[in-house]
Amino acid sequence: MSNWSKSAFYGGIYTKTQPQTNCLQCDAKISCKYYKFANQLKNYQEILKAGWEKSKNLSRTTGTFGQLYRHTQTKVQAKWPVVRGLYLSIKDNLKIHLTKKQELYWPLLISAVLLLLVLVSKIAFAGSLASPNNFPIEDSSKFNLIGFEKKTASGKICSKDEKADSRIEKVAEASDNKKEELKNEIASVVKNTPMAAMIDSISEKPRPVAAFIVGIAMKESKFGVYSPKKDRRDCYNYWGYKGRENVTAGGYSCFSSPEHAVEVVGGKIESLVDRGVKNPAQMISWKCGRSCAGHGQANVQKWISDVAIYFNRINS
Repeated sequence: MSNWSKSAFYGGIYTKTQPQTNCLQCDAKISCKYYKFANQLKNYQEILKAGWEKSKNLSRTTGTFGQLYRHTQTKVQAKWPVVRGLYLSIKDNLKIHLTKKQELYWPLLISAVLLLLVLVSKIAFAGSLASPNNFPIEDSSKFNLIGFEKKTASGKICSKDEKADSRIEKVAEASDNKKEELKNEIASVVKNTPMAAMIDSISEKPRPVAAFIVGIAMKESKFGVYSPKKDRRDCYNYWGYKGRENVTAGGYSCFSSPEHAVEVVGGKIESLVDRGVKNPAQMISWKCGRSCAGHGQANVQKWISDVAIYFNRINS
């Protein structure tokens, strides 16, 4: 019974028994592993030969395809001994070389792996302020996983996002300039009044909110000159605000500090501005509540015009 017949009978590919190599007889473990690999190659060779024998027994088509097949088969059969001889020669030489030089190749392999790990670590963690490595890799390098930083001729460290950082710095600088400008405008209005203690807190608010804070305070308390007090202490309530914060006998909120007052009252005004209140006429609910029916048209108009004096000055 041929090998192919045995393969069909037993339900799998039959190969002849290969000589087993005892690992204990090998000079080193790497040699033993190589012998096993060589035996596997021989098994694959037997499988290929069996497949080739089977393919020769298949039916042949006629015509041009059949001629092409026979021509190709003739060429392959003519070159097969040469290919097989070259394969066996390379395999034997490689086996002998690796067996003799394995003490050399193991250290080289380990050194190459360690060098690769060092390179990868330098590239992966190149986002620090320090110079990431000594490799001349530019910011546009494909190896730049996180973002190299390089030094210019002046010694300045530049990153991939330098332009974005520059834009952010310019925006922050412009914001600071606007805040300082608003602070100076508020100071020119409320200086030498009790409300001067709130200049820094008010200047942190958006300009329309700050303008309402100043305008309403002027109308309701002359910037804190006339304001509620509790236990002879200033409540910092310069807007006639009635809330839940430490209520006085008159129902007004008594705040613990100027910052606390601006935080609460400014937050209330900011919520109204966010809902569409843009001018003193639309802010009249601060005076009237839900309805101005009992306040008189003249009083309502007077409140609007007085608040508008400093609102327009700050919000211009």
